[in-house]
Amino acid sequence: MSAPVWPGTWVTSRLGLGLVDHASPVRLTLAELVGLAVRRNPRRAHLLVSTVLGKHVPTDPRLVYGSALLLGRLVGRVLGGESLTEEDEVALRAGALLREGLAGDGVAAASLRDLLVSHAVPRDAVVLGYAETATALGHGVADALGHAPYLHSTRRPVPGVTPYGGFEEEHSHATSHLLLPDPPELFDTDAPLVLVDDELSTGRTVRNTLRALHAVRPRARYVVASLIDLRDAADRTATAELAAELGARVDVVALAHGTVTLPPGLVEAGSALVAALDTPRSGLPPRPSPAGAATPAVPVGSAAPVVPGAPAVPAVPVGSAVPGVPAASATPASSVAFGTSVVSVTRGASVVPAASDTSGIPAGSAVRAVLEWPAGVPSGGRHGFRAGHREALEKALPGLGAAVAAEVPSRARRVLVLGFEELMYTPLRLAEALADLLPGTLVRYSTTTRSPVLAVDDPGYAIRGRVAFPAHDTPADGPGERYAYNVAQGFDAIVLIVDEEGDTPLLHDGLLTELAGLTGRVVLAVVPA
Repeated sequence: MSAPVWPGTWVTSRLGLGLVDHASPVRLTLAELVGLAVRRNPRRAHLLVSTVLGKHVPTDPRLVYGSALLLGRLVGRVLGGESLTEEDEVALRAGALLREGLAGDGVAAASLRDLLVSHAVPRDAVVLGYAETATALGHGVADALGHAPYLHSTRRPVPGVTPYGGFEEEHSHATSHLLLPDPPELFDTDAPLVLVDDELSTGRTVRNTLRALHAVRPRARYVVASLIDLRDAADRTATAELAAELGARVDVVALAHGTVTLPPGLVEAGSALVAALDTPRSGLPPRPSPAGAATPAVPVGSAAPVVPGAPAVPAVPVGSAVPGVPAASATPASSVAFGTSVVSVTRGASVVPAASDTSGIPAGSAVRAVLEWPAGVPSGGRHGFRAGHREALEKALPGLGAAVAAEVPSRARRVLVLGFEELMYTPLRLAEALADLLPGTLVRYSTTTRSPVLAVDDPGYAIRGRVAFPAHDTPADGPGERYAYNVAQGFDAIVLIVDEEGDTPLLHDGLLTELAGLTGRVVLAVVPA
């Protein structure tokens, strides 16, 4: 058997990027933690695609949660006055288990989570995660610290909730972040503030945040936590200078530290690749094929004339138009359009094996799972998540997982739990519960996103397929396209978790329609907004 291909080779061979490792307190490398893709963004060419975040790549949920807990352990050690240069046997064991989990060992993934849960050390802190990619990561860090309250930034303004503050994100396609703690007293504490993001590239966004928050509520100590820290010497100096300006201590922890070497003309070369390979989308996505098989990204072909070595064949988004199939029409929110029929979304709908379906799961079958959500517990940290919320959710998770499992066909062997943009933590924990309940089933977790990325069906590329669909939660910045990546991987069932704001007719005419063309069963579960 040949060794697996690192999902960054396609980009490095065409754009000339390089990863340079510096240090890791858990003995992991950058290449183990990220792959590479090309952004559809004229300001920044490359995307570091995390292998442990569960955002763009379907990943074992126990590995995702365990990685967050591991980062939280490093934060806890720093808050406790320890130096990360001193070896920590628990962290080193966790790093080894994470490596085994990345190689596909489900037992190692579960052991990683269990090890860190059993060795959690409570610390006084307030934790802030960044939307949209680090919302669940921040939750996990807060969980590792025990009773630490948690808040994540959001791009969804809420009537009646006054923003505590806001800041801008550098290089992003959607830059404005709001902080909406309710009540605002969540931040009125002298405890250290922990800022959590999935990567530190330059550190500018973190510095913007520190400056904005310190002006509102000064404190003596901050910790910045990230899966990877890629700051160069100048950026590290800028962070140190800001700490001196604020009169505060700022520590930075990460699973791995290093740099990315960026060749001259990278942005132009990336834009040329996108121009050569991408197929623009606009409006509502076309209806998938009645046969239930969406069109994958086209395999890599010969060299393109625009960028030497680039494939000439465009990547076709999953769910592209099929000749002779009409576009989706408006459908009531209680239904999922599929092909030329309408599949009712009802709780506990039976699954009758189709004659041509060897798995026993007919294409396009859809149900709604009804969750008995614990009273008073938010579905995430948009307005704050406290120790009491955490305790109540932990007690409820087995029952919530069982409610989802009841709607997954018993013969399903590959199941994807798909979260919704900022709503990452609840889907992650439900996926984790599902994996524990169904030990014979491969359960993976990822979420939808605002981030536009080029899809290329090549094992050396991190984004191999793309589903495009319209935003379905009436966002403040108006309608736009949203994406789910790498979801056309032969899953027998896909469980989609959205909040009440996202359960709209646009969801049913858009994303649910697309998913129904990719799998035998779609399960929709709605949680509080």
